[in-house]
Amino acid sequence: MSLLVSLRPALGRALVVGGGAVAARKVSGLVAAGFEVIVVAPAICEAIRSSPATLRERAFLSSDVDQAALVYACTDDREINQQIGGLCREAAIPVNVVDAPDESTFFSLAVTSSGNISVGVSTNGADPAEAARIRDRIAALVGAVPQHGDGP
Repeated sequence: MSLLVSLRPALGRALVVGGGAVAARKVSGLVAAGFEVIVVAPAICEAIRSSPATLRERAFLSSDVDQAALVYACTDDREINQQIGGLCREAAIPVNVVDAPDESTFFSLAVTSSGNISVGVSTNGADPAEAARIRDRIAALVGAVPQHGDGP
């Protein structure tokens, strides 16, 4: 069970740890929502490089979470993601550990918007691809455009 909320950029900086395709989707959604985004990863894909995110091309440091209001752990290293999740939970910073929903304190919704109306679909981390499929069906019904930065 979870509570669905809509976060505003006034929450503060968003930290994305990871530089691959999953991280790129998270960065895209955060940027589209107006968040200031910091990305930390030793290697960063072109989709992230072409975004307005601040890039720190290096390994994750525990101090990276200090100025974050929201964190996504999107690396391909289970131990690093687990470390990030633990640090954030200890500091009461909302964290999404993409490879371990049970270590996450929030989940991204698959979102579609039309004007001031947004509809989000969540499976509480169990099946983000299914949430995206349902989001796309809703978008088709209401003539909205899915926001592909959210969801899986």
